[in-house]
This record gives sequence, C-alpha cells and structure tokens, in this order.
Amino acid sequence: MKIYIDPRSTVNYSSFYIKGLYDFFGKSSVRFSARHFSGLKDIDMLMAFVTVENNKSVRYIIDCRDQSDVIVDAYNWADKYAKVNLNRKTTVLPADVSDKMVHIPPSFAVKIWNPAELAFNLSVNFIKAGIISRRHDKNIHLRPARYIRNYLSLLKRQKIKSYESAAGGEIPGYVFFVSTWWAGTKDTNEFRYRYIHSLKNNAEINFHGGFFVGNDTPKPEEIEEDLLYYRFISNSRYLKNIKKSGIVFNTPAVHNCHGWKLGEFLCLGKAIISTSLVNDLPEPLEHGKNIYFVKNSEDIPAAVNTLMNDSELRKRLGTNARQYYERLASPFKVIERIINKDI
Repeated sequence: MKIYIDPRSTVNYSSFYIKGLYDFFGKSSVRFSARHFSGLKDIDMLMAFVTVENNKSVRYIIDCRDQSDVIVDAYNWADKYAKVNLNRKTTVLPADVSDKMVHIPPSFAVKIWNPAELAFNLSVNFIKAGIISRRHDKNIHLRPARYIRNYLSLLKRQKIKSYESAAGGEIPGYVFFVSTWWAGTKDTNEFRYRYIHSLKNNAEINFHGGFFVGNDTPKPEEIEEDLLYYRFISNSRYLKNIKKSGIVFNTPAVHNCHGWKLGEFLCLGKAIISTSLVNDLPEPLEHGKNIYFVKNSEDIPAAVNTLMNDSELRKRLGTNARQYYERLASPFKVIERIINKDI
C-alpha cells in the first residue's frame, strides 16, 4: 500500500498524523504528491491523504481546526472525514453521507523530521503545492510566508518520544503554567486567571509562570502585575517544566475547542484539572479516574488544594490519563481508528 499526502496540508497541525502514518504504514510507504487531490479546493488547516492499493484508492481528510463545523468541499471530497472538535449538538453533517465521519481525540504538533529532512520537504512541497502563485489564496496557510513559517515551526517542537518518556520527574510542591490572555475568550481567560491566582497565592506551592506577555502580545491591563510572565520560554523548556509540575490545567480555548494542551497532558500522563469540555471526545474522560473536572471558576482553588495534598489521587489521574492516550490518542492509534472506519 502507498500513502500520498497532499503537499498543501497545514504541516504543523498535520505533523502528529504524519507521525501516525509513518508508525502505522512505515515511513517508506508515505510520500507527498499533488496528483491525487485536484478535486479538493478548500484545505486550509486540514490534512488530506490518499491510500492506494491494487488500483483502489481511499480519500481521507483530517480536520483538527478549532471550529466544530465541517468544511463542506473537503467533506464531499473525502471517503472518510476525521475530526477532533466534533460537537454532537451543534456540528451539522450532510444526512446522506454522515457515516463517513470519524471522531478522533485532540493532538498537538511534534517534530517529525531532522533539519535536513525538513528543508527537503519544505522545498519540494513548496513547488508541488504551487505556493509561489498563492500570495492571495483564500487558504491563508498556503500563502508563501505562512507556509514556510508552518514548516519552520516544527524545528522548535519536540519529538513524540520526549512526551511519551515523561514518567516521574515531578518536583514536590512545584507547579508550572504559562498561558496567553486571548482577547474575546472571556470564560477561558477567567478560568486561567483563577487558576494562576490560586497558585500564586498558595504559600505551599512553588509556582512558576503566569500570563505571558511578549513582544507581539499586548499587556492585559486587567491583570495584576505579579500574575504576568515576561520571560520567553522555548518549547523544550516548557516541556521540561510541565514534566516537573505536580498538576496541570486545561480549559476549552478559542471556539471552545480541545486545545493542544489536552493532547499533550494526556500523552505526558499528568494529573489534569479541567473545566467542563464543550466539544465531545470519542470516549469521555471521567472525573476522578483520568481527569479532575471543576464546574466553575470558584471550584478551582479547592481542586488545586485537593490534588496537591493527595499524591495517590495525582498518581491515579496521571496513570489513567496516560492509559487513555495509549489506547485512543497516540499517533498510531488515531491513524488506526481512521483507517479501520468502515465505509
């Protein structure tokens, strides 16, 4: 079997799934090619690939956008349409083809190539995708500067093994959390504020982090100065600090999506405090088993105290979160789920 990836695919968001294709089929069976995708027009923030065996081809779309809708053009083109942010209450599917949907758990960007491989794939795919002629393309991730930036961003990411080898390493009493203050996401900002505030004001916790303020990030005037964090932190340092952290915090982000943090935390096997999830998961996370849900922002300080003072609970939550990842959410398991979906 041969697997062909559309070179227009948004590579930083697709990297997790490219890794899954390498693991599931073997890296030598996977390549980029434009010739199978002429009928696909809307591909912004999507990954498209085709499997070919015995002259039979199957067309796949992976939609890991923040939004819970589907891209109609891509949905009609695909034989199988895999989606992260699916909401059974609000996501509208064409009734006659709704059986092509595959619900998949959240992912995150990972390093899949060394610098030489990345330079080669960027150069070749830039040509295959005709990027030079797409300066004003409605698919903004196909515009030359954005396309190049998406590839180069993978150099700063970590290999999946760096996440999967995270057992142990916690520092007693230490908690790390850095987040951006997102304009227009009131609930997300409120939840993160209450979490940071409760950590900062707990004398028994060695807290590192806050709301990040960088050169391109405006300072949120409504936040106290001591809750702001001005130091740039690399992805490698971020990951090391998360590994050392006793607990982590998750809340739906832009468009109420499952953000990269949730996928990372499951892979890392961390004890996760989370507000209610708006979008569905292929299999729900369970309070007290593999996650610790809070109903509102007022519950966050008590949840922090509970988990920080109960090492057995933290261990159970972390172990079961990692088991959820290994069973449902690893790159291999996600691709397996998509490929084995009946059509």
